[in-house]
This record gives sequence, C-alpha cells and structure tokens, in this order.
Amino acid sequence: MFRMKVFYVFAVLIAALSAVNVYGQTQSQASAVIDVGTGFSDDNSFAPSVLYYEQVSMNRIPWFRFGLGIRAWGYYANRTNLYTKTDSPQDYLEYDKVSANGLSFVVGANLRFWKIDLGINTDLIGASFGSQRRGYYERNITEPGTGSPNNEMWLKTSPVIFNVAPLFLENYNGQSEAYARIYLTRRIGVKIGYVYGHIAYRTKNVADGKVFLDNNQRRVSQNYGMPYAAVSFPLLH
Repeated sequence: MFRMKVFYVFAVLIAALSAVNVYGQTQSQASAVIDVGTGFSDDNSFAPSVLYYEQVSMNRIPWFRFGLGIRAWGYYANRTNLYTKTDSPQDYLEYDKVSANGLSFVVGANLRFWKIDLGINTDLIGASFGSQRRGYYERNITEPGTGSPNNEMWLKTSPVIFNVAPLFLENYNGQSEAYARIYLTRRIGVKIGYVYGHIAYRTKNVADGKVFLDNNQRRVSQNYGMPYAAVSFPLLH
C-alpha cells in the first residue's frame, strides 16, 4: 500500500514538471538548468549531486520564480555516529564509514536579479540506496531494555530506502541547498552555496527477527552541512 502511494506521488510530481515546462513555453517565462557539483568539508566528507531544475515566473513578478526538479545525490564520510530519534535515552551507532546515494524530487524558489539567481531548494520525496554498513552499538544505560541483547555488538545496517521531506523529518535521507547561481554566458554559469543534508540508516533483520535498539528503535541518523560549488548549464534562459 505504501509503495502504491509513493508511486502516485511520483506520478503527480512528474505531471507537475511537465505542466511547468508547457506553461513556461507558452508564457516564455520559463528557465531550466543543470547543476553538476559537490559539497565538501575539511573532514574529508563530500556530497556530490546533479540537479535538473525547471523554474517559472509570473507576468507581474518576473523576479520571483518557483521551480521543481530532480536531484541525483550522494554522501560519503568517514568515522560518524548516527543517533536515534528518541532521546530518553538517545542511542547511537558508531561507524567507520557511511555512504548513501539517492534520487529525489525537488521543490524550490529563487529571486532573479540580472544574471544572478538567489535561491533555496529541498528534497520533497525520493529513494536512496548504498552499501550495507556495520555500526557498533554501545548502550548509554545499564538497565534492561529492548536494545540489551545487542549491546556492545556490531549491527548490520543499510540506508533508509524511501524518504520524505528530510529537511523537516528525522530518519530520512536527502539534501537541501541555499545558493547563488551566476550566469557567466548563455551556456554556462557557476553556483556557490551551502548544502544541508541528512543521512539515515536502518538495522537489518537477523534470522527472521528484527534488531532493535532501546525504545524499539531501528533507525539512526545525523545531519551534515558543508559549502557547495557547481558548474551550471542553462537549457532555457
């Protein structure tokens, strides 16, 4: 049932993208761009992405634009702790490495001044995948709990597959951006900004049984943020 709902949402979003494109062509107020770039950090983590983004403005406010897009993204980091959502107690898993890749539908808005776009965007819904990783579970308390049988063990986990509004909801994978895009010519531009993301994993089943942390939790996650730079290729401008 959930997968059918996800399918319907994807279909609606694809139709919306097509509508934006048709409306933009009719009104001659649409633009489209492809951004290819990466977020980067001094701790050797990075977050590459490719974004296809269509935006359209209204006649009376041509400087304000609303857009929809599709983003292929990744996140790769070394030693990381991922935390449970509930903080009473808040458990965590320790990882030597984490990584995830995903494809998301994006919604955003921006202001157009001369040859500069100032904007924000965020993943709305998407799917992610990645390598199975082992996380070390060390409980913060000594009292019995649902996580007791797994204390001081390496647990198998993998990225959460289906993701919804990761900017607002924990335990989902995805990215958001605040950026300035500068059009150098009609064919190329540069984009600089800040990417804010969320990395989320889920414990795996073992021998037909579920692996729980305390409070019956199976998901762990963490936020990340880093500067971002990209090359932009305008398609409609």
